[in-house]
Amino acid sequence: MRRRLMLINGSPKSAGFLGDAERVAAGHAQDLGAQVDTLHLREAAIEECIGCFQCLKTGTCCHRDDMDAIIERMLAADGFVVLGPVRNGHVAAGYKRFYERITYRVGFPLLIEDKYTLAISSVGYMGGKAASRRFLGLQDVCHSRLSGHLHFAVGIPSRPIHDRQRARICAAVDRLLRDIERKKARGWINAAGFALDRFAMRRLMFAKKPDVYANVIRHWREKGYMR
Repeated sequence: MRRRLMLINGSPKSAGFLGDAERVAAGHAQDLGAQVDTLHLREAAIEECIGCFQCLKTGTCCHRDDMDAIIERMLAADGFVVLGPVRNGHVAAGYKRFYERITYRVGFPLLIEDKYTLAISSVGYMGGKAASRRFLGLQDVCHSRLSGHLHFAVGIPSRPIHDRQRARICAAVDRLLRDIERKKARGWINAAGFALDRFAMRRLMFAKKPDVYANVIRHWREKGYMR
């Protein structure tokens, strides 16, 4: 079966190190027979989450923008390559807006818990590695299965990508596609953290406000995580 990857580039620039990294990852995946769907967040119409909780209750968002189609593309993928730069020790603003919009619709219902993610981040000199791993890796509430995280210090201004970096990216894409094909299970530490998060959400959130989390509870029941 042909594996389907979605490349999500959260950089506000088309050029630079991450543009090169995107082309390397996409080209290598295609050479290995994968189907690649590329999303540039800088080109997408994504409104700010206003915290109305409509999506928690119904599964639909109050905004009419590009996010419905983006989420459909995410659900159709077997795995993700997510790229983004570090800004002030964190992910860039455009990517953070995207992450906030998928938190309740994709993350809380655990719609991508069985999908695999390779995160690729870049920083001028230092910082932002842990935040990039969490957010670009679609961790925390999204709970995707992290296949790998590459964090590159690229200088200011960024230096062109070099052969060793290309080799690391290609090797990471190889691992991502292997993990997808083998349906690699979570490690025991990750699995234990995932179980603890589910327990906390059931006890501290769902039990107290079942009407607010109605759509999430429905998905969890379908998955067998709740009675």
